Amino acid sequence: MIQSDQSKPSTKIYKPCTQICKLCSQIAKITNPLFNVKLVFLPGWNLRPSGDQRLSSSMLDLSSSQTHMQLQHCDSLSSVLSSTSSPRFGSIESSLDSIPLSWDERELGKVCIQLSYQETLEQVWITLVQCSELNLPPDGAEQQKIGFKGIITVPKPIQFKSSVKDYSQDVSFMETFVFALRLQQLRCSALVLRLQTHSNKKRTVAECVFSLRQLGAQETEHWLDLSPRSKSSVCHAELNLTTCFQPVNGRIQLQVLAAQNLPASSTPLTQAFFVKAEMHQLGRVVMKKKTRVIKASKGQCRWAETFHFLLAAVDHDYSLSVKLYSRSSVRRKQCLGQIQLGLDSLVPEAVEQWKDMIAHPEKVVSAWHGMSAA
Repeated sequence: MIQSDQSKPSTKIYKPCTQICKLCSQIAKITNPLFNVKLVFLPGWNLRPSGDQRLSSSMLDLSSSQTHMQLQHCDSLSSVLSSTSSPRFGSIESSLDSIPLSWDERELGKVCIQLSYQETLEQVWITLVQCSELNLPPDGAEQQKIGFKGIITVPKPIQFKSSVKDYSQDVSFMETFVFALRLQQLRCSALVLRLQTHSNKKRTVAECVFSLRQLGAQETEHWLDLSPRSKSSVCHAELNLTTCFQPVNGRIQLQVLAAQNLPASSTPLTQAFFVKAEMHQLGRVVMKKKTRVIKASKGQCRWAETFHFLLAAVDHDYSLSVKLYSRSSVRRKQCLGQIQLGLDSLVPEAVEQWKDMIAHPEKVVSAWHGMSAA
């Protein structure tokens, strides 16, 4: 029979088995894909093994035999729990795997192209090499046929078409197209490839975009992922942005330099462009900036405007949203697309620019970015 002694001071009894069981449950949550848990390393933990380093007095000493027995008990308990719960989790995972993806969520394949620019002849060479891993939705035809429509997005777009081929997962084209294009035009244009099916009705099922800004005399090969064509009009404009992290002043500097490959107006009304930038912190907008409105010249605009966004705390999650707008003479504005700069961006180039800026304070990081749907 246990007797309680009120005269003795209360002491906390450390229970290693309880602590290890809690740790096991946390690890189970981390390793199980059904749990959305972030793995966080606490201060004071050293992940590098060292023979001279020992645990602090508050940690578990694994050298004692009693502790070893308690660990074995905990291990057997966790194994029983995992064995009883694994069928339930397995059925959930199998049911999730059985849910079919829509065609908009599936990978449609990729296309290989070879590009070069002969500056002395002012010629751009485009070779459509092949498609690989195509996965297109069925259209009811016995034998699908496919082809590509290409567009070079100069003010007067240059269009071309490939031959029509029988559809299969891997299709070879090996077709070369040559166009006369001045270097200044080339630096401000992009190549749009649209994959079309040719059955009862011609239909565009996927597309990809590649900037022609950095082409040279040396032929380069590129594999482009095919994406479902957006139902809304897509803007292929690009923005030149520079960022700089200034920790002394506690701010991020953003420069909106220029835009190119801007769309031409579909109406006789005069069209101008401007840029809005927003600083996001923990999911909410904390600061807004806007450039002046200027008219485009040959599909280009140049602002060269600098904005500063103050940081309340450096360790918070920040991101920048940069949106491009067009405005007609009747003052109607339209958002053409946006760029998300930050670690949570879906565009690898935007993530790389943000990482480079944070890793190198006071360094001005410049990059061109294509527009994503707003």
